[in-house]
Amino acid sequence: MGYIRDRSEELTGFQEGVPFRKSFDVQCDFVMVYGTDDTMPRRVQEYRDQGYVVHLMTGISWGQYQDYLDGKWDERKHWDEAQTDRHGKQIIHNPTVPYMVPTISFTNYLTERLKIAIDSGVEALHLEEPEFWNHGGYSSAFKREYEIYYHEPWVSPHSSLEARYKASRLMAYLYTRAIDRISSSLKEYAMVRYGKNIPFYVPTHSLLNYTQWKIMSPEAALIDIPTVDGCIAQAW
Repeated sequence: MGYIRDRSEELTGFQEGVPFRKSFDVQCDFVMVYGTDDTMPRRVQEYRDQGYVVHLMTGISWGQYQDYLDGKWDERKHWDEAQTDRHGKQIIHNPTVPYMVPTISFTNYLTERLKIAIDSGVEALHLEEPEFWNHGGYSSAFKREYEIYYHEPWVSPHSSLEARYKASRLMAYLYTRAIDRISSSLKEYAMVRYGKNIPFYVPTHSLLNYTQWKIMSPEAALIDIPTVDGCIAQAW
């Protein structure tokens, strides 16, 4: 007896950042349309037209967010929110994409971009890879967050073991806050506007991998965020 697939079970899926093509139509259940650029609503619709359950995936620590960085979103440039090392060098994913300090402003920006995905009909959201590089902690944005969090002037993370600990604790907190704010806001938006619950997932590397790469990520804190429906293991 053949297996009759019900795509609503969402057993298998794939991630793709370009429009639908028959060459990679593998006939699984769902697709994670990647990225929040202006082509995203069209890409979502193309996959929906092919019968896929459509999710949206984007990075929470890096992505094609040039409209935010260059000031087109709110008329203020945000390059000071790029993660920066002790020598003043930005920590980058590629030449035009830095790893971000997840400020309140940045979380507001991502929330607004992801509302468009909900309006386009996605069934779930994935914010991947909450990553703060251990050699970061020197940007203007991080210094501001440090003073707000600790109620004292910023201290260079490499100056002592205590300073290293406090910087790392803040790094984890910032991404916990970002995930909590974004997921809570978007779940409320979907319920109020469409009367539907949008599952929210965090795809993430392992603690072992992040330890090897010297990346701070709040994986242990994810279980305490009620609006996070699950984590996806990115096995390297």
